[in-house]
Amino acid sequence: MKLVPLILYLFGIFCCVDQVSVCGEQANPNVLVIITDEHNFRTLGCYREQLPDEQAEMWGPGAIVETPNFDRLAREGLICTRAYATAPVCSPCRAAMITGRYPQNTGVPTNNCKLRDDVPTLAKIMVEKGYRTGFVGKWHLGGNGKPEWSPKVDGGFQHKTFMFNRGHWKKFALAGTGAKVAARGKSGTPGYGVEEADEKSFSTDFLTDRTIEFIEQTSDKPFLAVVSYPDPHGPNTVRVPYDRMYDHLRFLPPRTYGRDDMPAPKWLGSGKNHAVFRGEQMSQYFGMVKCIDDNVGRIFAALEDSGKLDSTIILMTSDHGDLCYEHDRLNKGNPYEGSARVPMLFRFPDRIQAGTIYSLPVGTVDVTPTLLGLARIKTNSKFEGRDLTEPMLGKVNSPDSQVTFMRNSGTSPQWVCAVDDRYKLVLSVNDQPWLFDATQDPDEFLNFYRRPGSDVATRRLAKALREYGNRSQDAYLDHPAIAASLRKCLGEADTNGK
Repeated sequence: MKLVPLILYLFGIFCCVDQVSVCGEQANPNVLVIITDEHNFRTLGCYREQLPDEQAEMWGPGAIVETPNFDRLAREGLICTRAYATAPVCSPCRAAMITGRYPQNTGVPTNNCKLRDDVPTLAKIMVEKGYRTGFVGKWHLGGNGKPEWSPKVDGGFQHKTFMFNRGHWKKFALAGTGAKVAARGKSGTPGYGVEEADEKSFSTDFLTDRTIEFIEQTSDKPFLAVVSYPDPHGPNTVRVPYDRMYDHLRFLPPRTYGRDDMPAPKWLGSGKNHAVFRGEQMSQYFGMVKCIDDNVGRIFAALEDSGKLDSTIILMTSDHGDLCYEHDRLNKGNPYEGSARVPMLFRFPDRIQAGTIYSLPVGTVDVTPTLLGLARIKTNSKFEGRDLTEPMLGKVNSPDSQVTFMRNSGTSPQWVCAVDDRYKLVLSVNDQPWLFDATQDPDEFLNFYRRPGSDVATRRLAKALREYGNRSQDAYLDHPAIAASLRKCLGEADTNGK
C-alpha cells in the first residue's frame, strides 16, 4: 500500500477508534435530563413495585396512577431506591443538580437566588466538549424574574428560548421567536389558569413539543437536552381529560395523617402548618403525573423514530418530593421521605444493565458528575458530588458511595441530615438527634436514637456528617446546637452536653 493511502487508512481507523471505547462502547452519547417538580416518588409504578402494599398505596387501596413510560425507564435501565434532594426546595436542589456542588457553594442556598457565574455547570462542561445544549422549561436559578423567558443567568446553555426562570404556569403559546404565558390573571398579568388548555398549549405538552423539536434538529454534534416540567407542583390543576381521570378513586388520608398520639420532631414545625386532607387534590395531582408520563412516552417515540434512543443517556428525577398529606403536611422542606426522597431513573443500554436496582444512597448533587462519568467525559472541574458510575455498574463499592447528605434551604441552619441505605440521621437546632430506620419504621414515626442497637449507625452517620461539613464548608455544622448534637452522637459528650 502506498504511503498516502496508508496514512489516510490509518487516520480513518484512528477516527473510528476515537468514537468508541476499547470495548466497542459508544463515545459522545446524547444526554437527556427530565426534571419534574415536587414529585412524590410513590406515584411511579416502578417505585411502588419496590414497596409493600401499605407503603405503595399510601392514599388508600387501589389509589394509584399508572406510569408505564417512567416504568419503562426503570425496566430498561436503573432505578435508585434511596435518592434524595440535596436540599428539598426548588432552587438550592436545582443548583446542586446542575453543578455537582452543595447549595452553599453555588450562590443558591435558597429560592430565587442567582447561580454564581464562576461555578462550572453540566452545560458549560458539555459545550466545551462539543455538545449542543438546550434547556426547556423551569430553570429557577436566575433570581426573581417571573417568568423571565431566556433568563440572563442561564448556566451556560446555548439554546434557551423556551427556558423560563420561575413560576408554575399551566398554559403557554408561541410568540414570535419565543413563548409567552397564555393565561392571564384579573389584572392582566400572567396567571396560572388552565381554562381551555389543550394538548398543544398545556405546559407539559407545550414543553414536550419544544424538547422534541430540539432533539430532532439536524446536527453533527451530540446533544444535552434538559426538559424541566413545572408540574406536578401546585396549583393542583391539569387539562382535560386528566382533570377527571382519577375522580373515581377513593382517596384516604395517609396512615401518618392525624396521628396526635405520635411525637413529632420539632424541626417539622408547629401544628399551624397542618394541611386539611382533600381527596380531590390528590385526583388532580395524579392527573398531572399521568400527563407527564404520557409526554415522556412521546419523547421516547421521538428518540426511537430518529434512531437516537439507545445512543442517549436518559435521566429522570425531581427537585424534591411532595408529602401529599403525609405527617399532616403538604409540599416539602423537611427530611421526611415524602418531602426529600425523589425518583431517579437512568437508562443507557451501552453501560447500564436493564432492570438494575441501586439501593445505595444518591443525592441530586451527584447528578452532574455521574452523567459525565456515564458519558466518559473528562473535565478538570472539581465536584463535591460523587461520580457514581462505577458503583452503579457494580464495579466498585467504596466508602464514598455509602452516605449522602441534605440540609435545609436558606441561610440560617435548621437541620442537616445524613442518609445511608437504611438509616437517616437528622441533627437540628431545636431538638435532640433523630434517627430513622427505614426497615423497622418506614412510616418514620419513631426516633431510634439511643435505642438498643442504634449506636453503630448513629456514630457512622455522625462521623460522615462531620467529614461532609469540613469538606464542603457547611457552616450549619458549626451551629452550637447542631455541633453539640454531633458530639453526642459521636460519644464526645455526656447526655447533658458537657
